[in-house]
Amino acid sequence: MFLFTPLLGAQSDSQACQSLLELENGIKILIDVGWDDKFDVRMLAELERHTPTIDLVLLTHPTLAHMGAYAHACKHIPTFSSIPVYSTFPVSNLGRLLLQDIYLSTPLASTRLLDSAAPPVPASTFAAPTFLPPSETGELHPDALKLPPTSAEIDSYCTKIVTLKYSQPTPLHSAVARVSGKLGSITITAYSAGHSLGGTIWKIQQAQESIVYAVDWNHSRENCLRGAGFLSGGGVSVETLGKPTALICSARNSEVVSMAGGRKKRDEMLLDAIRKTALESGGTILIPTDSVGRVLELVYLLEHAWRKDQELASRAKGKGVGLFLAGRRVRRLGQVVGSMLEWMDEGVVREFESIAGGDRRGNRQRDDAEGKGNDGNKAGPFDFLHLNLVSTQGHLNRILNDGNERGKVIIASDSSLGWGFSREALMRLASDEKNLVVLTERSDGKLGWAGNLWQEWKEKTGGGGEAKATGWEEISLDGQHAELDISHRTPLEGQELEAYNRHLAAQQALTSQQQSLLSNSGLPSSIGAEPDDDDASSSSDDDSDSERQGKALTTANSKKISAATVMLGGATPSGYGAGKVDIGINILLRGKGVYDYDVRGAKGRNRMFPFVMRRRRVDEYGEVVRADEYMRAEEKAEEDLLDATGVKEERVMGKKRKWDENDAKRGGPGARKGKETGDVGKKRRTGKTKEKPDGDDSYEPDDGEQEEMEEGEVEEDEAEDEESMLTVPSKITSTKIAILMRFKVAFIDFAGLHDSRILRMLLPLISPRKLILVGGRECETRSLANDCRKLLSGRGTLSGRGESGTDTDVFFPQIGNKVNAGVDTNAWAIRLSDNLVRNLKWQNVRGLGVVHLIGRVTEAQDKKDESRNGKKVKLSKSPEAESKEGGSQVEQKDALVLDVLPPALAAATRSVAQPIHVGDLRLADLRRVLLDDGLTAEFRGEGTLLIDGVVVVRKGGVGSVIIEDGGGGMLRRAGRNGKASFVEVRRRIYEGLAVVSGG
Repeated sequence: MFLFTPLLGAQSDSQACQSLLELENGIKILIDVGWDDKFDVRMLAELERHTPTIDLVLLTHPTLAHMGAYAHACKHIPTFSSIPVYSTFPVSNLGRLLLQDIYLSTPLASTRLLDSAAPPVPASTFAAPTFLPPSETGELHPDALKLPPTSAEIDSYCTKIVTLKYSQPTPLHSAVARVSGKLGSITITAYSAGHSLGGTIWKIQQAQESIVYAVDWNHSRENCLRGAGFLSGGGVSVETLGKPTALICSARNSEVVSMAGGRKKRDEMLLDAIRKTALESGGTILIPTDSVGRVLELVYLLEHAWRKDQELASRAKGKGVGLFLAGRRVRRLGQVVGSMLEWMDEGVVREFESIAGGDRRGNRQRDDAEGKGNDGNKAGPFDFLHLNLVSTQGHLNRILNDGNERGKVIIASDSSLGWGFSREALMRLASDEKNLVVLTERSDGKLGWAGNLWQEWKEKTGGGGEAKATGWEEISLDGQHAELDISHRTPLEGQELEAYNRHLAAQQALTSQQQSLLSNSGLPSSIGAEPDDDDASSSSDDDSDSERQGKALTTANSKKISAATVMLGGATPSGYGAGKVDIGINILLRGKGVYDYDVRGAKGRNRMFPFVMRRRRVDEYGEVVRADEYMRAEEKAEEDLLDATGVKEERVMGKKRKWDENDAKRGGPGARKGKETGDVGKKRRTGKTKEKPDGDDSYEPDDGEQEEMEEGEVEEDEAEDEESMLTVPSKITSTKIAILMRFKVAFIDFAGLHDSRILRMLLPLISPRKLILVGGRECETRSLANDCRKLLSGRGTLSGRGESGTDTDVFFPQIGNKVNAGVDTNAWAIRLSDNLVRNLKWQNVRGLGVVHLIGRVTEAQDKKDESRNGKKVKLSKSPEAESKEGGSQVEQKDALVLDVLPPALAAATRSVAQPIHVGDLRLADLRRVLLDDGLTAEFRGEGTLLIDGVVVVRKGGVGSVIIEDGGGGMLRRAGRNGKASFVEVRRRIYEGLAVVSGG
């Protein structure tokens, strides 16, 4: 069973991606928590509705379209933060910087307080606590914002993500499941997607299902990114991603034909635009891009181009071109990206190894080795010698207003031009006709500046279709007038602030009741609790009957379950809302200011003081150790003292302190030295020291660089002020600014996505049994679906609504439509008897155990037979309780057992059973073995091996090896020590395979 539902990103102009996969045993997997640059909370309505039943979350790319709503969901959607999340290491760390950059750059991401993704439950449904002040929500400002996730909260959300490596199969044990043993049958594997650093193609396996989720991938290698994991050794690797039962593929860019020349031609076009506009004309080039994804490809390309070209890198007054990277978290990005070199292309790894090992020959393998006497040869791949980092608004203003005639290249986030430093730079560059805006991705269907500029460029260049819009051709806007909508965050004051606080108090009361209802209703919830270990989960199951006191399905508890379901976005059950729900004794824990509860007439757990046991967090290595619990008393006292005085100091747990650190604190002889060291460190964090180039006596740093070096402390203060605004109750205010557009626009494709040619070439090679197309506009999706029907003709059918086909079915569902893409197999779960297990003879095949079985399927023995052997018999549960558990377990009396055959039947079967050869024969390995044995072996054509000029070995497909002889193969040949070629070759082939006996 496999059901697929696109929550976002199917036949839509929005690039946001959210997909829900439903597997056997009621397992629901959410892949991606994407958003778009509108930050409309109504897009998350389906996500909030499905959250109570989601068991696992997988993340693919550190981009807004795939991870933009992750922090919002963790903070504002109940129980979402307790769901296990998996991704690669770069996606987790770069996604952290992406989310922090979003909330620091635009107030739209905070969302309005009165907006809701799902219809709220009326407060009159629940018993309102009397200790709360009356809520007058009518006075609440309609544009009041929710408190966004702070940087510390985003750190905690991303820290809980479990990181995986590429090609690492990971079985999901019951320790990570909210329902014990529910995810034990799932195995996930991450493969390279190539679109971003750490980008992932997920392979999910359960029983007969093998699902490949590949959205936004790039097959070709780039400057610092490796290609997608589909291709291996010149073809599609069947062992990794080939022949899945279902392939979920993105249809984006399916109508685009890449330019001739590929990556090198693309890079040359960008450098030509820089030389023409910035170097020769002294203009400024703005390259809008994302925060942490595709920006790395641009940064690597331009940094190495500056190292190689002394004309671009010259810092003399009026010469050269300044290179800047603008973003709220670019300084942190420059620090963390150096630890992810192993995830990049092999050429980057070789470059780093050659520099680290002092091997000068390795430098000739990279482009920057052509520079003569250039210090870039000694720098690492991501050591920014020429790239200047800009992380505050004030620093960006100083660069744009320096009055220097020197050209500039500014890489800024975001690519939509609707928020971030790209919007601020565009406002100041729009009126100068020398300036150029380079669009790096297509913006069909997008609103705002990026969409308008893309449509204007496409119309003036005659690029009516995306297939033609691939060359570098600039256009001029010729003095057009436009209005830019600017959103600001304004703190609430006076009555607006009072109404805001009352509204939050009422919402907090409802949330406390919601948590109590979840804890008493039996629904899976981990609010305020750690993931359970096996012992804790088993003990809770044993104690569940005593806690319910035999009244698990009474009317009161049924109302509690219904209320909890509705508050989490589920459908309203019939009859709901007739009365108020009492949260019982838990009001002492959940309600603030409540210290007494009347237990007269109460029964069961309501007569005892409530207690919530904080359960241990356990992984496969044991109980998780908290480093903070093992800090020495003096270290805690020092941190408390530093926090009280407002002085912050960087300290990493497990890192040694420097020799002069304690002297500096005590005022000893190393105090002055420590202070100087700290000042130097601060300068290194705030700005790089510009060295005078060799042989250039006319070098003078420009005003922007000089102020960056001298006013680093001011820049840090500005960043701290921006972060402090996130914790203040605020509202959003909008203003419109009229600007005159005289700049030029060009388009160079740096999206890093597959194109029409590669999609139509690879999909038949992958050969999926079911194909689901998502992640594209309606015209793109339908066009690719029609082409796939022709390419896969004779294999299946085209299905827009989910009709089943024969072998290869093509689905292209719309948002919210569920399709059944499971395989039709008759698979049964059986148990091996003890007598059969004792007689098994296992064969080892590449680390796997293989055995041939012949047995008879019978029904399991009755429970009474087990009780006679002294085993403890547990009372059977009621039918209602069994149905409540989800029906995932099969009753013992209905279980099937595979037992040994009776002696008479076993003898007859053994006489006709044939041995089975298991394994994978590689002709290259066979040739090596035959050469070592003294035979001659050479390749003739594709997939053909000729031995001694007589015997031919061919691979006829999966599981088929053909051996042909020219005659006389059974005769012994002279000169070969009596060896028979045909027999010897066949014997060598059999030795490379595991022979599983049929008896």
